[in-house]
Amino acid sequence: MKARQLAICDSDKGYLKMLQAYLQKKNPADFEILIFDAVDKALEASREVSFEILLVGEGIYDTTVTKINASKVYILQEDGLKGIQGYSMIVKYQSMERLITQVLEEFALDDNCSSVERRGKNRTTLISFYAPDRHKGQSAAALGAAQILAEKGYQVLYLNLLPFTGFEELMQTSYEADVTDFMYFALKHSDKLLYKLDSLKRNIHGVDYLPPALDYADLLHIDRCDWESVMNLLLYHSDYTHIVIDLSETCQGFYDMLENSDQVYLLTDRTNVYGQARLSHFRSLLQAKEYEKILKHTVEFELPANWEEGCERLENLPASPIGMWMKGVLDKGV
Repeated sequence: MKARQLAICDSDKGYLKMLQAYLQKKNPADFEILIFDAVDKALEASREVSFEILLVGEGIYDTTVTKINASKVYILQEDGLKGIQGYSMIVKYQSMERLITQVLEEFALDDNCSSVERRGKNRTTLISFYAPDRHKGQSAAALGAAQILAEKGYQVLYLNLLPFTGFEELMQTSYEADVTDFMYFALKHSDKLLYKLDSLKRNIHGVDYLPPALDYADLLHIDRCDWESVMNLLLYHSDYTHIVIDLSETCQGFYDMLENSDQVYLLTDRTNVYGQARLSHFRSLLQAKEYEKILKHTVEFELPANWEEGCERLENLPASPIGMWMKGVLDKGV
């Protein structure tokens, strides 16, 4: 079966090549990327295979565009002086990440646009990180491990399910939507999960991640069955080789997530009597609830005394003390 095609038609050849290179690197929703510097060339190509998405520069637009076979057409707006009607408008000169996010977001919400074909694949490896004593190094350890896996060539998705993450401040960015928006969309439109995922995800040091929840109460409102449904979609129908979960009890499927994990990394602090007591409580609870399976694939680890050095640079955790430490921890879990 031929790949779904995303076509770009614009007279600015430099812009075309730049956008094509970006899309081929990001590979959103497995589209084949085509570029055309003339409308008639795009028309001829669409007669062979209809485009899923067509982006047309406002400057090159003419009525021939109406004849091109495409499920969804977007106009790359430059100055708006042509007065083009009947198409979705996307600002042409903005960050490519933002441009493609807007395209895929609207495409996913359009009921007239096709779904993503389900692809049979091996189950993605699920790795969970958890600290019973709320150790503040949990996220740095989990994200550092995810980046190390990405450096090894794996395709990694990182999900932070902690109540408060501080990611907007730590990463000096802002989020218009978060992981809960993805969850609710995926539950209603599971056939378009990849479009939503690619429109929402961010990337840091080769690791894709969904913006953490702004309000942890939104996570609490997602029930156990819904967590299971969305995780199964990600584990069996995404292209990731590994999903790293930064886990907390905000997830109603907390025990299920741990039990279904291929590996659980349990962050401990044996120098602290309270940390030891909480770890003991957690282990006893798992045994009482007959979750011995979780304990069988659990690796307990501590962090070095200087773990916080360099952690403010989340874009390159593998080079920090915690990154160096996590490389050894991951080796123990293999």
